[in-house]
Amino acid sequence: MRTVTVIVGAKWGDEGKGKVASSEAKDADIVIRGTGGANAGHTVIYQGKKLALHLIPGGITYPQTIAILGPGMVIDPKILLDEIQMLKDAGVPDIDSRLKISGRAHLIFPYHKDLDELHERMKSNPVGTTKRGIGPSYADKANRTGIRMYDLLHKKNDLRTKIKEATKLHNQAFRKNGMKDCVAKPKSLTDLYHSYGKLLSSMITNIDPILREALEENKKIVVEGAQAFRLDLDHGDYKMVTSSNPSTSGTLCGCALPPTAVKEVIGIDKAYNSRVGNGVFPTEQPASIDENGCVIPGAEPLVGDVIRESGYEYGTTTKRPRRCGWMDCPILVSGKSIMGYTSLCINHLDTLGKIGLTLGYVKVCVAYQYQNETIDYFPDDVDLTKEVPQPIYETIDGGWIIPPGITSFDELPESAKKFISIVENTTQIPVKFIGIGPENDDLIIRDVN
Repeated sequence: MRTVTVIVGAKWGDEGKGKVASSEAKDADIVIRGTGGANAGHTVIYQGKKLALHLIPGGITYPQTIAILGPGMVIDPKILLDEIQMLKDAGVPDIDSRLKISGRAHLIFPYHKDLDELHERMKSNPVGTTKRGIGPSYADKANRTGIRMYDLLHKKNDLRTKIKEATKLHNQAFRKNGMKDCVAKPKSLTDLYHSYGKLLSSMITNIDPILREALEENKKIVVEGAQAFRLDLDHGDYKMVTSSNPSTSGTLCGCALPPTAVKEVIGIDKAYNSRVGNGVFPTEQPASIDENGCVIPGAEPLVGDVIRESGYEYGTTTKRPRRCGWMDCPILVSGKSIMGYTSLCINHLDTLGKIGLTLGYVKVCVAYQYQNETIDYFPDDVDLTKEVPQPIYETIDGGWIIPPGITSFDELPESAKKFISIVENTTQIPVKFIGIGPENDDLIIRDVN
């Protein structure tokens, strides 16, 4: 029954999980996502067209797959319906019969987005959320006032009763903070969401029998993780985290899959690193443009600018400029036991080579100096010590250009191979996948057994 491949982000998201998810889904029977909502985003290529997906697993583009939205997700039905239509318009077949939505997944309403805005405004140190209503929806879930996909199938009066109950406290908060325009109106919300339920009713289901049968028949299941290790609510850089558990175990829980079914856990990282929003980022490099897109007056392009522009590091969902820096191996080491990586994928190796050609060097963080010690892991008490771990780097002179059309590790330039070797030797995790270009097929797959 070990037929599940889990694809998870190894840092702060935006690592390029879609590339490996696409590769693994080619022969998959089921593709599934289990955490987060439309705050995540990845791009897949279908018949030459780029499709930006925020909720639906990218593996749905392969016609043999069943695509599942798991019970751990929070779903904005308007965005979901738009994605379904986009896939249909692109020619992806049989969406209505192949997309399955767990009835236990929770819903996002407009008032959740307004609450997101209110909560961020009231914090002295904002998280920098995507304002998609993710956190408030999960908060309602924890408060037992959440509304689930199954509730869309209720009679209108029953749905209205649930919405009225869920919005009592929220409406008080809106009124108290001068946000009367945001006060939720249960009747109009009921009409709108009941109409969403009619459009989605054939896809809302109990996914447990589907997964049980797939496991019993040893079918291949690919879990497309969202967000990443350092954004995990329990294991990440709290408070600058997401509102769910995108760790491997949390993702499995959100997918309704048992840990005993896992065959492989692939941690996805980039050859350089990036982060959206606030929080500790030890290898971040100075930049002349901040994450809101504001140019710092008089500043010349800096290392952070070179990395960001070389990799076009702007959010898939928000278009915000990302903070950028060098590869950080200690975070990968910290993730070994918590995430259970069996292998890594390092994307953007081609981009790192171009960065090296521009700057004349490439750096890799192999350890930290922290609290007067040299450590090889990410400490979990930085909020207490108020000390940012100081990177200890290995430097590779120059950069590289990866020849087009190569398919094996041996064909890589020597400096590129040296970079991969440093990562493997430092983390003791094999690098099975290497992303060498923008397309899904620009991927070297190594035999690391």
